[in-house]
Amino acid sequence: MDNQKFLHKKLLPLTLLALFISQVSIAQKVVHYDLYVRDTVVNYAGKEKRAIAVNGQIPMPTLEFTEGDTAEIVVHNQLKESTSLHWHGLFLPNKEDGVPFLTQMPIEPGTTYTYRFPIIQTGTHWYHSHSGLQEQIGMYGSFIMHKRADDKTFRKGIDDLPEIPIMLSEWTNLNPNNVHRMLHNASDWFAIRKGATQSYAEAIQSGKFKTKLTNEWKRMLAMDVSDVYYERVLMNGNHHTDLKSIDGKPLKAGDKVRLRISNGGASSSFGFATQAVKCP
Repeated sequence: MDNQKFLHKKLLPLTLLALFISQVSIAQKVVHYDLYVRDTVVNYAGKEKRAIAVNGQIPMPTLEFTEGDTAEIVVHNQLKESTSLHWHGLFLPNKEDGVPFLTQMPIEPGTTYTYRFPIIQTGTHWYHSHSGLQEQIGMYGSFIMHKRADDKTFRKGIDDLPEIPIMLSEWTNLNPNNVHRMLHNASDWFAIRKGATQSYAEAIQSGKFKTKLTNEWKRMLAMDVSDVYYERVLMNGNHHTDLKSIDGKPLKAGDKVRLRISNGGASSSFGFATQAVKCP
């Protein structure tokens, strides 16, 4: 009898530990995505230009998780150059941060790479390539983390509304590497296109001649913020987004939706407005 009591005392903690591990493994949901990165051609502003599509689309697919999930994202690089993905604003292990030669090696052409990390926050974020200037030609997308239903801050009528992710971005017909070079050379081309140049005569008339000379010496242009001229502003990869339906289901008058908006632009700030349309 004493031996049985001894075994019972020893086995009970082990049984509880096994039960705990089992419950944790069940509760930890792994959400898996496969992302296929390929070259494509687009015509957003009157010229056919090279772009990068992921799973055949620009922006990249919206990735959705719930706090407590484990993200498992497999990148299949089908480009002729290396790539990577960075998760903008996410709390995650450093080795999953997606910065080539710093937290990981580049994902070489014809190879795959798996990012795996826990989702420990909620909110509207985005993700993008951290290799070269690939983000400027299509490698950006929405990254959404939902609250758990048992979250004490869960707001019924808000956090459970149907959602529409909106990714704002820019498009230039120039090669992004040329844009980068022109910025370093302090070219006036973008300022001319924006109508933001300032002559010496204008600087003298406005009493800013000394400032003009100082800025010229610094090679600082008049438009030093948001100083790139873009041919198009895109919303979810289009000139506009149709908000009259969600997942193919038409919205009716009185319906409520939640817009999850991310600014994926490189140098632009956006003013966002909605316009009511007649619903059936």
